Amino acid sequence: MNAAKPLSFYTYECSNADCRFRFPLLAGESITEACPKCGASLRDVERPYPRHLVGKGQVAPRPLEIHVILDNIRSLYNVGSIFRTAEATGIAKLHLCGMTATPENPRLAKTSIGAEQMVAWEQHNNGVVAAEKLRAEGFSLWAIEGGQRSTPLFEAKMPDEGQRIVLVVGNELAGIDPEILRIAERVLFIPMQGRKESLNLTVAFGIAAYFLRFL
Repeated sequence: MNAAKPLSFYTYECSNADCRFRFPLLAGESITEACPKCGASLRDVERPYPRHLVGKGQVAPRPLEIHVILDNIRSLYNVGSIFRTAEATGIAKLHLCGMTATPENPRLAKTSIGAEQMVAWEQHNNGVVAAEKLRAEGFSLWAIEGGQRSTPLFEAKMPDEGQRIVLVVGNELAGIDPEILRIAERVLFIPMQGRKESLNLTVAFGIAAYFLRFL
């Protein structure tokens, strides 16, 4: 099988000095001659350049088996984004519970961009049942959530090597099911410095996943 051809891009800029709208375009895509902002003609201002790839770095990840429970996540965008972060951080498996969309929905792939084919996943009608099953298999549940029980993520004692962890992420508005919180070994929050009380759940998941893996 031939390797995929590397992506390359052109940069276009509006010729109108008062506009100068500038944007990239994938090589091979069709382009109109008029600026989408003001209608003036466009000019190619850069040579084709390759996609800016990111390396793996020198830091070795912790040897942990990490699964994730997504408890009733409504947004396809959020689920797809979590698939991408899960693939990047070496998550072993996603457990898609309740109303959480699965990769069987073709719109999810627009956000996950192929990661849904690289990360193992399983669908569960009931998140509590899934959490209880994973606990019985020897996993520790670490819920990313606020509340009186919650302690700062960055002050958490790191798990021992070989420990099996399930990160739990809850519904965008309702949060994590209270029954899952009751059986969670740890409930952790990400400290906030502004006036908002929470982060987008995909951002919170990304912070927690990288913290467990690399910091």
